[in-house]
Amino acid sequence: MNATLITIGDELLIGQVVDTNSCFISRKFGDCGIRVIERTSIGDDAGTIIATLNRVLQQSEIVVITGGLGPTKDDLTKHTLARYFDSKLVQDPATYRFVEQMLARRGIEFNELNQAQALVPECCTVLPNRNGTAPGMWFDTEDGKIVISLPGVPFEMEALITDEVVPRLVNRFALKSIIHRTMITFGMAESVLAATIADWEDALPKELHLAYLPNPKAIRLRLSCYDIEREKGEAMIGKAFDELNAIIPEYILGYEGASVAEEVAKILYQRGATLAVAESCTGGKIANTFTAMAGASEYFKCGVVAYANEAKQALLGVKPETLNTYGAVSQQVAEQMAEGVRRVGQSDYAIATTGIAGPTGGSDEKPVGTVWIAIATPTQTIARKMTYGQIRIQNIERATTSAINLLRLALLDKIDTATSDTIL
Repeated sequence: MNATLITIGDELLIGQVVDTNSCFISRKFGDCGIRVIERTSIGDDAGTIIATLNRVLQQSEIVVITGGLGPTKDDLTKHTLARYFDSKLVQDPATYRFVEQMLARRGIEFNELNQAQALVPECCTVLPNRNGTAPGMWFDTEDGKIVISLPGVPFEMEALITDEVVPRLVNRFALKSIIHRTMITFGMAESVLAATIADWEDALPKELHLAYLPNPKAIRLRLSCYDIEREKGEAMIGKAFDELNAIIPEYILGYEGASVAEEVAKILYQRGATLAVAESCTGGKIANTFTAMAGASEYFKCGVVAYANEAKQALLGVKPETLNTYGAVSQQVAEQMAEGVRRVGQSDYAIATTGIAGPTGGSDEKPVGTVWIAIATPTQTIARKMTYGQIRIQNIERATTSAINLLRLALLDKIDTATSDTIL
């Protein structure tokens, strides 16, 4: 069962508003076995709405439209759909009473524009909107397809999808499952990861489809299967990910929603261990990552942002001769920063970062994107040199996640003490 989503509004096209409606509907439809094959945004123009409907009804059994149902003259969807289905607008008594009562409670005049919200195409099934004045509308086409028009206000649309649309579609059609499951990995560049798991990928059952979804924080591996019995599909995906876990165990964080920081926080909490961080190029982002999570006070001791060399010396005890000899962006300074903040914070573990986030400040020896990360533990100090790219915000994001991941590996005793260049 295929669906197309159409979002209407000039505000979407000029970038004034982000389309979150399509994401919500896609997730809900996927959960019940409806595959969204296209999402498109168009302006408040009758001709465009009609042309788009004509096109997408050639490819989809279900079309959902959101937006353009307000009381003002620029909201054209309802009138255009009446024309499209050769139907006149009539008053829906239940909607009229509901809107009248809603506005009375709010102390708003029930004027002609608000009364017009109760007008709907005569041929549609009205979907009651308990959160706003514009009802949803359900149209059955002559060839058995469905067009659904919903308000664009997200919380109104979400309630209608959940309470009205999905239950009606599930009752109407014998839907098979669409299953997506995502594994979160970190620590390998996408090309390296793909080469490492190539044999596993080639051996996947033909029913499974693999997608690589990279971002600066992680690489997500999504397995999907379509038109399959749910129990069978979930078993196939589970078996495939178990096999993957045996191939690259140290690079797997868990399933969708898992993060490096959450994994580290869980380990620290379970062990009753504590953490302090010293940051230069990451500017407090590591500390913020941990303290943004509930329960951080159980394990997080302190964070120091020591940007200037003077601060590294005064707050963390970095030796002046170390800075003079090796420079701020060096293994030696990163190690002394980590050891210093572990001492100051009286913590079991510490993270330190120092680097060149860019876009300026690099040299031939230390180009933009060079970052040294150090981890101080109760028994040793470990350092890694990371080499990223030219984009400042990405370098900070990657350094943050890499630093937290290095601590994760140290906590799991999956790291050696040698230094190495890593390009991500």
